[in-house]
Amino acid sequence: MAIVSSGPEQKYAIRARARRVIGVFIVGVLIVASMYLYNYVTTANRFAIEKIELSGLSRIDPNSLQPLVTDLKGQNILLAPLDEVEARLQAQPRIARVECRRVLPNRVVYSITEREPVALVYTDRFFEIDAAGMVMPEDSYTGLLDLPTITGIAREDVRAGRMCEDPMVRGALEALRVCRDLGSEFAGNISELRATDTGIAIRSLRDDCVLLLGNGDYERRLRKFFLLRSELARRDEPGKLIDLRFENQVVLRSGF
Repeated sequence: MAIVSSGPEQKYAIRARARRVIGVFIVGVLIVASMYLYNYVTTANRFAIEKIELSGLSRIDPNSLQPLVTDLKGQNILLAPLDEVEARLQAQPRIARVECRRVLPNRVVYSITEREPVALVYTDRFFEIDAAGMVMPEDSYTGLLDLPTITGIAREDVRAGRMCEDPMVRGALEALRVCRDLGSEFAGNISELRATDTGIAIRSLRDDCVLLLGNGDYERRLRKFFLLRSELARRDEPGKLIDLRFENQVVLRSGF
């Protein structure tokens, strides 16, 4: 009768098979447990949405946004279409950005960044507009804003709740941006950006001047003004009209 001895290699093979069996068993247990856990968290009342928070609001009345989010209540926090509601909120003209997060077991938080108006647009009434060109309707706070006014724009070119693509409005916003980049103090005293047949004109109250910018190339033209601003301020002429549209010169006139 032959005697078979179990050497080190055979013992290693037996242990490896045992480890595989144990591994498969553990994986099976985890899969079954995960199925039970998923079923629990997607059906238990404990995970039904009860609270919806809207944070970051200042100008916007939270009550005006409630109809956009109220249908989430009662839905499971893991299955509810939070991104769809996020898109609804972001479609509002005064909202620039929305971020959503789940707070288990039953709370959803929408962090809202409101659009910041940089100017008013006047047609037959006032609209607010942000740096991106989104037009926002007038409300009770609009008249309290100390912002430059864009004028000379046709009423049909400005619609509340839409991006304004009018080239003159876009030009005025770009000129305002350049003014803020080159001289924030000057930009803070701009009273009007007027769209004219010859382009954009900027009126500054403190400097008592009007800058004629023309159409485009605003940064180069405004740099000329800021280089000469201190010299121009020493002149006593009231109501200076400063024409910056020429290539290599600045034309100064009195009265406007």
